[in-house]
Amino acid sequence: MRLGRDGDIDEWLATDTALDRPVLVRVLDADASPARVAEFVTTTRAAATVEHVHLAGVYEVAESPAGGAHAAIEWNGGVSIADRLAAGETLPVSEFLPNAAGLAEGLAELHAAGVIHGAIDPGAIVFSAAHPAKLSSYGRRRLSHRPGKDTVALARALRIAVTGSSSPAIRPSHLVDGLPASVDDAIRKAEAGEYDARALGAALRAIPSTLPPSRRSGWSWRWVIPAAMLLISAVVIAGIGLAIDVDPDSPFLFPATPPVTRDVTTTVTTPASTTTTLPEVAPGVLSAEPSVYDPFGDQSERERDLPNLIDGDFSTTWRTERYFDPLPRIKEGVGVTFRVSGAPGAVEIRATPNTGYSILWAETIPADFTSWEPIGSGTVFDAPAELQLPDRDGGVWLLWLTDLPEQAVDEFFSELSEVTFSA
Repeated sequence: MRLGRDGDIDEWLATDTALDRPVLVRVLDADASPARVAEFVTTTRAAATVEHVHLAGVYEVAESPAGGAHAAIEWNGGVSIADRLAAGETLPVSEFLPNAAGLAEGLAELHAAGVIHGAIDPGAIVFSAAHPAKLSSYGRRRLSHRPGKDTVALARALRIAVTGSSSPAIRPSHLVDGLPASVDDAIRKAEAGEYDARALGAALRAIPSTLPPSRRSGWSWRWVIPAAMLLISAVVIAGIGLAIDVDPDSPFLFPATPPVTRDVTTTVTTPASTTTTLPEVAPGVLSAEPSVYDPFGDQSERERDLPNLIDGDFSTTWRTERYFDPLPRIKEGVGVTFRVSGAPGAVEIRATPNTGYSILWAETIPADFTSWEPIGSGTVFDAPAELQLPDRDGGVWLLWLTDLPEQAVDEFFSELSEVTFSA
């Protein structure tokens, strides 16, 4: 059964017929380059040499005769933290400390064996309430080759797992009852590079939990009534949501949270600027020069249509490429940078409904994606999305698309008719 896609790797749930056990089969694209095949096989085979309760076991890895490669990985019935977050669930608080410490200790064992994961994020951590959380997703394209970067990425993923937000401004102890401030301190030191994986594990392991251990009792009729009440409440809320036309990002519906953007630690090549002829603009509208920004892809995204974003004509559009899986399963996002004349006070985005976006800013296009300053994020619905901007004169603005709507069966893309910066 095909489960999905992790970058350039297809994932399948299968059965090991020799030992009668479920396994996760990760299949690298058949047209992958020899260097990519070697990276997949080498990193996965290296992970197989280390055993730890918080590391997914590797049963088999080999190049495929028809091209590409495959690996059979331990399957414990869990889902990734990224999938849990997409469903609105964070890592249970009662499970956080033991699993967070264990994951850091497992990573320390990898590093002690000279193995670098290189691509840790919430999608690389698999959690099931019946089993320990496990670090997995071996064989990804590595974004780093240093153990320190692994530790930083794990600390960031742990923070996101328990808070549900990628904003570093949100501290776990401030948002989650039962977590002491020492959790914030341990994660902060790891993200700052002051802790290696072993020190992070030791710091988290030393923190006493103020919550009772999670209960894993059997069936009880006591749960029937609460479950039924929750189900009825969900149906009522869903009905109300369908009956009214309200922006789900409205602060009147949900508490305001700091801007959220994905954190990815990687060095990228600054994409070449696409020069356009700037059209005449309406009063109050600032002229802008767009360029494609695709640090996690091939640095190209239909550049020839970029002038349509700033021509003042809503009938002309720029479209992303067509993706055959949801964008978050393929890469962190794709975007367009804008060099704006003057200091804009707002930006208006006209795009296909259900397009997820973030706005970021930097003085110059940074080599490290995490160096962008997050400004705000949201989703474009039936009406244009408008975001107020802080005072920034000059620099570069980034419209970063994080989710694309499904326009046809297994075809995900978005069309943007206009991006308007106004004073």
